[in-house]
Amino acid sequence: MTQNQPPAPAPAPAPAPAPAHPPIGDRAPESVFIRPWPKVIFLYPTFVVATIFFLLSWLDVGRAEGQLGSPLLGNTFMLVLLLNLLVFSFDFSRIKSITIVFAVIALVLGVLWIDTKADLTGYIGKVFRSIDIEVSTSFFGFLSAGMGLLLLIVFINTRFNYYEVNAREILHHSGYLGDIQRWSTEGLEMNKEIYDVVEFMLMRSGRLVFQPSTSKKAIVLDNVANVNRIEKQVNDLLSVIAVRLNQQPGPG
Repeated sequence: MTQNQPPAPAPAPAPAPAPAHPPIGDRAPESVFIRPWPKVIFLYPTFVVATIFFLLSWLDVGRAEGQLGSPLLGNTFMLVLLLNLLVFSFDFSRIKSITIVFAVIALVLGVLWIDTKADLTGYIGKVFRSIDIEVSTSFFGFLSAGMGLLLLIVFINTRFNYYEVNAREILHHSGYLGDIQRWSTEGLEMNKEIYDVVEFMLMRSGRLVFQPSTSKKAIVLDNVANVNRIEKQVNDLLSVIAVRLNQQPGPG
């Protein structure tokens, strides 16, 4: 009498093969494009305000009968312009920015203390109320169109003058005929500098310094927008390169 043999267990399914490449979200970029901008790009707040005020002035907002333009728009525009020009006047380092903040606080406290003895704030308010800057619609329109054209030319120029970092080299694309200068990424050193707090606030910009091992001269890129993101992308790219170079063949 034969005993019934238990059925053989079904073979376990073969494991799915590992993907040849990591997911797209985790994959380091193959190339990082870096576009340094000229200083004039930091005038974009003035361009934006001039464009908005042109439309408001064209609609006669705040303009009284017989006035060339609205004093509110004129006074506000001059204040924005002067504050914007500070970007070109000083480098607002961290220490200098903190010093300016404390100086402004001390000045306000001093004015408030003096105001307890004399009506200083009333006098200051009278001085500011006496400022009457009337700006015509044509001025706002011409300035907006001129600055818009200038910023457009700058934008187009950055499409032809930029740096590319890939797995093997740094390439400097320059000129409208496609001139290229190359440096090897082997032994490349990179430093990031955020030397102006105001510029960083306006465009998240900073400076990147590359020191190729094959060159005695450093590559200095000023006014790089979104500098923290660009630095992370370059670090991810260079770290993948380092891992690939350090891989040793397995046994067999």
